[in-house]
Amino acid sequence: MRIYAKTAIAVACLALLPTGASAQEQRKEMFLSLKDGVVKVLENNLDITIERVSPEIAEAGILAEEGAFDLSLFASMQRQDVMTPLSARESVSLGGLSTVDSTTYSLETGVTGKSRYGTEYTLEVRNDWTSETLNNFNYEYVSFTGFTITQPLLKGFGRDSNIAELNIAQKDRDISVHRLKQKILDTVSEFGLKYWDLVRVREELKVRVESQNLAGTLFEINRKKLSAGAISALEVVQAEAAAAARKDDVIVALKSVKDTENAIKILIASDVHSIKDTEIIPSSDSPLKAEPEGYEESVKKAVATRPDYRETVAVIDKGRLQTVFAEDQKLPEVDLEASYGFNGIGESFSSSFDLDSPEWTIGLLFSYPIGNRAAVGALTASRLETDQAVLRLRRLEQQIILNVDNALKDIESGRIRLEAARVATDLTRESLVAEEKKLSAGRSTTYNVLRIQEDLAKARLNEIAAVSDLNKAIITYYREKGTLLDELSIKMD
Repeated sequence: MRIYAKTAIAVACLALLPTGASAQEQRKEMFLSLKDGVVKVLENNLDITIERVSPEIAEAGILAEEGAFDLSLFASMQRQDVMTPLSARESVSLGGLSTVDSTTYSLETGVTGKSRYGTEYTLEVRNDWTSETLNNFNYEYVSFTGFTITQPLLKGFGRDSNIAELNIAQKDRDISVHRLKQKILDTVSEFGLKYWDLVRVREELKVRVESQNLAGTLFEINRKKLSAGAISALEVVQAEAAAAARKDDVIVALKSVKDTENAIKILIASDVHSIKDTEIIPSSDSPLKAEPEGYEESVKKAVATRPDYRETVAVIDKGRLQTVFAEDQKLPEVDLEASYGFNGIGESFSSSFDLDSPEWTIGLLFSYPIGNRAAVGALTASRLETDQAVLRLRRLEQQIILNVDNALKDIESGRIRLEAARVATDLTRESLVAEEKKLSAGRSTTYNVLRIQEDLAKARLNEIAAVSDLNKAIITYYREKGTLLDELSIKMD
């Protein structure tokens, strides 16, 4: 069956355009194969472009979580002036002073951070230099150099607890990647179905135009026969009425072509306005093989390949990570804190760092909210959400099983239907040729010829629909199996 309907569409467009305009002047042409259209979808489709940002957002989330383990440099410097009033006794003992004035400069710097095992550490250096009334405003320098370590013993203990949010962020990235792949698969599949819809409606338009032409030709022949007195006026009216009705069919078919073209344009173009007057001319050649695997192999492939299945598995893994983290947050906070350092004093900044006076502390910190409802609620919600995701996975497995089975059956029934439609078309065409010969010989009527013409149009439309539906069933099968892009030899990074 010849699929291109370019001539028929041009004729139909020409009939509907204003006088003096041609179809070629009004509409540009875009010859489009299925694979070329898929490439345009991947390059230009706005829904895919929007979804492509999600993995990048998730990557930024991973970077933010990794930042929890970055070293932090801190520093501060300040001046403090104090006037301390003295009591009468203190004033007498200090020779009549009423106040003691002091000026202190404080400098503190160091680094702090947290390890992936929950250990928080701080290394700091402090130096204070003070001048006051009692030392004749000569500066005295006091320093401290040391470190402090805080190690959680229950809540927040261990690597799993402390990198849980980082692991969750990585799962979010995996989920967004699977979601992007699913969006691509769905959009490419949608394009493929619309593509074969366009093939069908263009061929239907061609059939409608040819059917109108047959009725018009018969009308002209009957008009001449009527002038010669060979037939009755009824047969002329019948042919004229058929031509008028079939013209209406052409107009409806042409609108279907335009609507289907627009549905494809929104999928393949980032700027629909630039191609709104472009006629899309599809090819009937399909790169997809109508040789599917068996049921068992197809289901196994779908489970291993489909992005929505992999996404649901990743959601379950994320839920389990959230549960581990929520279980940790339910524990009491018991931290071991220890510090060790050296104090120094001197008459200059450098001499104050002659550190010979050690200082150390060790102790436990405890905290636990009474009732702990926030942690209990978070843990309960996390467990329920994980259970819910497991049920979604089971439901998706059932859908895959049924959808793959239906797709395989649709392909098989589509083949049988196409074979039957082709036989019906051939037989009806032969019947029309025979009836036209009988009419020429005066042994038939216009009504019989018009009826068989309609039968032939219906047979051809059935054959066109069978071709389109079979190819759509093949696309649906590969989509359900998750290998549609592989079958089109398109690889995604």
